[in-house]
Amino acid sequence: MQTQDKDKTKSKTEEKPEVAFNTIPNWPTGLIISKNENIGVSIAKDLSVVLTKDAFEQLFGWAYSTSREISCLGSVLRDGNRFIIDRFYLLKQSGSSTGTELDQSAIAELVEKLITEGKLEEAKRIKCWAHSHPNMGTFWSKTDDDTCRLLAVDFLISIVVSNNFTLRCRIDITTPVPVVLDNVPVFYQMPKDNLPMDKYAEEVRIAVTEKVFSFSEMGKDQSQEQDKLAPETYCGYCGSWHAEGECPLGAPENWPEVLDDSDMF
Repeated sequence: MQTQDKDKTKSKTEEKPEVAFNTIPNWPTGLIISKNENIGVSIAKDLSVVLTKDAFEQLFGWAYSTSREISCLGSVLRDGNRFIIDRFYLLKQSGSSTGTELDQSAIAELVEKLITEGKLEEAKRIKCWAHSHPNMGTFWSKTDDDTCRLLAVDFLISIVVSNNFTLRCRIDITTPVPVVLDNVPVFYQMPKDNLPMDKYAEEVRIAVTEKVFSFSEMGKDQSQEQDKLAPETYCGYCGSWHAEGECPLGAPENWPEVLDDSDMF
């Protein structure tokens, strides 16, 4: 027993203590030569996201058809500073009243399917992620932030929707520096073909005929209208212009006596 105790004591003394290293700080970039001020960001005033009629109906149709959160991916077309979402894809996923998670294999299958169908450009345009917050507000949770960073390649448009068509949108940009633009304006694209202009134009053509007015006719019509009006005179009692006998204060015989200026001196 004593020998064993000596061996244990010896082994403990031979163990080397762990060395604690200080964390190496980031190497300084260099000597700053610009003004030490906050970075300024300028954003185009016409920056916006547009939902087409089909995309609008898909997004809110899926969101309002269940009490669970849902996610979908969208196809984005860029027109200047406008990002038009023309359609969404509903993929295999899991969801609850407080969370949603896309099946990663389903995303890969969608891209592969589009490429197989010869829709490579459409596959490249999948740069939108939308999800719902049923019975909650429109905000970005920590999980939402992580999802945006995970899905963003060069840029990603993210949309969260809730009750009563409330909506919030952000754009995550990864290159050349990571930037997040929040509360980006979103518009619903009114369908141009929903208003049957040919039909209404034909009805107007039938009901409305053109009439050309000459200056002599216009002058004659004006003189006739003036003849119908009784001449007006200035009334010193009520202080306004009106036709004779039409004073708003009544007939002259009922007027109270008014002092002249001479009676005041």
